[in-house]
Amino acid sequence: METPSPPVAPVASLPPVAPALPALPVAPAAPVAPAPPAPPEWPGLEPGEEALFPEARRLRRRRWAIGTVVGILLAGIVALVVLTVGRGDTVISAAGPGATGALPLGPVATLHVAGPLAVAADGALYVSDVAAHRVLVRLPDGRFRTVAGDGKAGFSGDGGPAVRAELAGPSDLAFARSGALYIADGGRVRVVGRDGVIRTIAGNGRGRSPQTIANGTPALSANLGSAAALGRSGVPLSLALAPGGQLYISTGWQILRLTATGKLDTVRTVMTSGPYAGHPLGGFGPIAVDRNRNVDVAGVNGWAIWQVSPDGAAREIGSAAGARRSGGDYSVLERGPGGFVFGEDGPAIERVEKDKLAPAFTFGKRVDGEYFWLTYFAFGPGGATYADEIPGGSAFETQQQLVSVKGSRVSLLWQQGSTAPK
Repeated sequence: METPSPPVAPVASLPPVAPALPALPVAPAAPVAPAPPAPPEWPGLEPGEEALFPEARRLRRRRWAIGTVVGILLAGIVALVVLTVGRGDTVISAAGPGATGALPLGPVATLHVAGPLAVAADGALYVSDVAAHRVLVRLPDGRFRTVAGDGKAGFSGDGGPAVRAELAGPSDLAFARSGALYIADGGRVRVVGRDGVIRTIAGNGRGRSPQTIANGTPALSANLGSAAALGRSGVPLSLALAPGGQLYISTGWQILRLTATGKLDTVRTVMTSGPYAGHPLGGFGPIAVDRNRNVDVAGVNGWAIWQVSPDGAAREIGSAAGARRSGGDYSVLERGPGGFVFGEDGPAIERVEKDKLAPAFTFGKRVDGEYFWLTYFAFGPGGATYADEIPGGSAFETQQQLVSVKGSRVSLLWQQGSTAPK
């Protein structure tokens, strides 16, 4: 973890939010047999895996930081995080009258370690609790309720209520305009429909690491890796939705596109400059798709952001030399206002433009007495941005925080270890 840059003053507010995403057509999922619970996650790389994942540093470091917190928390909270929804439990909606996009919810829950974020069309904020293998939604009163996951690490529940399903460290979240929530769950991609039912739409959850996927491979039989292998590699699956609603999946070595017939197409990538010109991209992390259907990719050569045009040409937009200046970590990417893609850069959010990275917002002041070194972020309606930071107890952070940003105002929504709504 790098030493934070000196605080700088906030820059201009983010522009208005782009329209909500269209619905993504998905293929009917075949029944998937429950697999045994995955082994504990977050161990170090096994011998030889560093060579397989030469650019895994950002997500590996974050998972080591998260693993430290998880190890401390699990002994004391295991009785709390294992929440099984009985038949008599009441399922409610997070949204008020007339709102759209809300999913059926389970019991009130405590957020332990905040991970990937997503915002529904109605403005509700969803967060992956990576310590408890669940996805939660933040209610208007500051409490959280379960959307998916029963608190047990594993794989089960397809075809039933998402709140009763087992998840294995959800590594990414994405909303379709229809209100369906996509979850990168170990080596699978799962979807929670508006009816609250969860099912798998890609990945079989098997394999030591993701295998090369051929064009036209049935999504449900694709070997995208196992939860344990992806946890060791530090390169979990990443999801992105195109403006037209198509779902893209990053395995770290391939970019895949889910078709309406339930198959996976490979996205061609060819580097157009540098010592590896003519070669495909590899060793990357998160992805996002901009308004022009370019696929922005984080990683490849340390802290860098590459852009893949629809014809497959890949060029570097920004690197450690021009942005972070210290290299090492991947950037989390999200499509946001104006259809631009934005990337995380320590205490700042950068906008990916045609040939450069432009500052969008900087956490120039301490939040509740602590520097804010963001990890995940997401955009909401009305110009709102949500972000969480590295877990407490790692580097210079005492307590992890979840905040909202509107204009230059930063509001604390949740703080690690606090049970009182913010």
